[in-house]
Amino acid sequence: MSSLLTGKPQLNRFVNRRLILDKIRRGGVISRAELAKQTAIRPPTVSAVVKELIDEGLVEEVGPGETSGGRAPRLIALSRNQPQALGFEMSETCILAGLCDLAGDLCVHQKVAFVPASPEQALDMLQEIGEELLSNVGIEWDALQGVGVALPGHLNAAEGYIRWSRPFDWRDVPFKQLCEQRWKVDTDVVNDSVAGGMAAQLFETNESVENLVFLYLRFQDALHKGVGVGTGIIVNGQPYHGEFGAAGEITTPIPHPLLVANESGGKVYRDIASFANALTAGDQAAQTALHKVGEELAPLVQHIVNLLEPGILMIGTDSVELLDPILDQLRTVLEGQRLAYEAGQTQLLASSLGEHGVVRGAIVPTLQRVFRIPQWA
Repeated sequence: MSSLLTGKPQLNRFVNRRLILDKIRRGGVISRAELAKQTAIRPPTVSAVVKELIDEGLVEEVGPGETSGGRAPRLIALSRNQPQALGFEMSETCILAGLCDLAGDLCVHQKVAFVPASPEQALDMLQEIGEELLSNVGIEWDALQGVGVALPGHLNAAEGYIRWSRPFDWRDVPFKQLCEQRWKVDTDVVNDSVAGGMAAQLFETNESVENLVFLYLRFQDALHKGVGVGTGIIVNGQPYHGEFGAAGEITTPIPHPLLVANESGGKVYRDIASFANALTAGDQAAQTALHKVGEELAPLVQHIVNLLEPGILMIGTDSVELLDPILDQLRTVLEGQRLAYEAGQTQLLASSLGEHGVVRGAIVPTLQRVFRIPQWA
């Protein structure tokens, strides 16, 4: 920053812009006069910064506000006129993608089947999906503020370098560099569970929650041998990666409900959707299988609560139809071990962001750059 902001006027403009844009982001809809009041910045300066933000397409006027007499103030809000960031989530079975506005809300999205391939082949597919989404809204890559890619694996988050992704069998891949060479846009490469944690922190919690764990359960693995489990850990408002970047990876084997149902009752479900339908219909074999998974997950949840004591333990999954049933099952099991579970006041919640929640988490670093708030490396 020092190389760019070499004088006090430049520094003042930077600080004023950051304060005003962040107030607009947090306030939703606000007037120039209220911005001046809340930031203690002179009204002419606020008006100049707001004009600059409107010219850049980051902010827009949304209509008149209330008045007790005299001219009604013109209200402003983050621009919803066009998407600003593109997010991807890559897994063993599919790629989820979405164009998001400055509030992190999805404008258009897509889900495409995917079989792990080489990094170059995966990039071809990401580029093809991205270009289709961009064409749907009539913009080009260079109109984006940034791109985010979330995937499973051990990453160097700061450099976007994939050290090892077991599901994809990738080692030592400079994926951020490869992405930016393709579409010439700033790109962030993050672990999928960490992306889920960032989304939960920014979009689903109030500002008072500084410590959060996002528990990501993956049921859609290719072979259904076990439930993939990862955690995105937020400590003091920041993602925690550990000393070597692999914090949050869970190696405790959790049996897959389809496998449990087959082995315990001889009941074969075609896929997760048919299993979820059986649960809804009250199928005993499906309920027994889910109870077994809940019993195996409960000690892990207890350990997380007792070790980290987060304000919120958010449960997310790649199979949204199983989210509420698995959360209910966890609560039932934990209720039977109430003393151990109530070591603190941690809230156990289901993510409300839906199937594309991790996609939205992947674009959080882009939003942080736009709003000039501290980067989550």
